[in-house]
Amino acid sequence: MKKLKLPILYMLSFLASILPVFIYFIINCESYVKTHADTVKLLFGGALAIGIIIIKALGFLKVKSSVLIYLFLFIFAYLFESIISDILVFSFLALVGEAISGIVRIFIAKEKENKKHKKCEQTIEKAILKTSGRV
Repeated sequence: MKKLKLPILYMLSFLASILPVFIYFIINCESYVKTHADTVKLLFGGALAIGIIIIKALGFLKVKSSVLIYLFLFIFAYLFESIISDILVFSFLALVGEAISGIVRIFIAKEKENKKHKKCEQTIEKAILKTSGRV
């Protein structure tokens, strides 16, 4: 169970960052997909958002260019046009998700620190056992 603790914490961190927004979207889905065009735009926007979330989770998202940031903003605004009216709620839920994810990441850091200390203690114990026999 100890070996599964860290991956589970990573998964909880990822889920916590997206779950509040996803739940709210599912609850209000009927008001967002009134036409087929809205459905297609949300589908492409969702696929793009999931791709970016996965890239972020893997640690590859390091955008430094303001042009790229505004390009993403424009594309998301166009694709999520039907849900723009709820942007305040979505941004708050994203904030809540990131806060929960941050708390989970604190536990991840503590778990990594504990593993590091245990390895160090084991190394010291092995060295003591080796040297104690050679008096």
